[in-house]
Amino acid sequence: MSPRYRLFVAAAVSATALAAGHAMAAECDGAGVITRIDGDPAAVNIIRASAKVTRPRVLEVICSGDRVSTLGPTHVTLSIDGKGVVRVDAGTPYLVAARSGAPSLAGNAYRAVNQVVMPDMKRLPWDVRLKGGNVDFAFALPQLTAGSQELSPGARALLLRVTGGSGPYTATVLGPNGTVLAQASGDGDDLIFPTVAYAPGRYHVTAHDGAGVQIQADFTVADKPADLPTIYNSLTDPEVRAAATACALARAASPTEALEAEQLLASAPSNGLDRGRVYDLIESYGSD
Repeated sequence: MSPRYRLFVAAAVSATALAAGHAMAAECDGAGVITRIDGDPAAVNIIRASAKVTRPRVLEVICSGDRVSTLGPTHVTLSIDGKGVVRVDAGTPYLVAARSGAPSLAGNAYRAVNQVVMPDMKRLPWDVRLKGGNVDFAFALPQLTAGSQELSPGARALLLRVTGGSGPYTATVLGPNGTVLAQASGDGDDLIFPTVAYAPGRYHVTAHDGAGVQIQADFTVADKPADLPTIYNSLTDPEVRAAATACALARAASPTEALEAEQLLASAPSNGLDRGRVYDLIESYGSD
């Protein structure tokens, strides 16, 4: 067993202990997850076995027999196995059908989401970070400035998230030999560098906001890919699968793997997930 995988197992055991207060949710027959909440999370109602699920969040597991509804203008998007994307608003409550047959691998994966991801997602306030001109310009991933982040080798489009300052933003990646490898710009907080090949070595990132404020960081491209947890591989939605895997990787090894975790989610096909909430969770590990 590799050191990284031992870290993941230890994290999962710890998360199981944290989830003791959510025993009903952990034991449910998982049928899908919440992928987006548009509006007030407090207006989302999930009734399970005559009890209300507290503080629903993105990646909340939806169980067979759940009745999902909302109040007012709030609507919620679900990813349900066998049904795909389901949109629930005040006029269209949704009753989740029961699963048929023996317990599924996907059901086991949903239980792992409840045990590993949701206790941490629920500890975050809904609005994790206030962004705007009054906030210091910085990398959204705090550990990036420490230079401890590792990235798996290979060709990829690199996601770099920033916070605060004022747009437009620009950023440059320098390769191990000091030459410009890739550049990115945009008005939003998520900067995407074009696909280039990242060979093992040390890389340098420089970013500027619209006011000319500069921030810098370093990361290392490792000799081999990160060891990824496989417990979520049976989830049918590739975006949800990537989000759960990314959260588990960051939780187990946030000092080094949070940047890699964000790339896992960034490279997944988009299916409506509120990725910002998941990125916020990844970025919170190791910085509390």
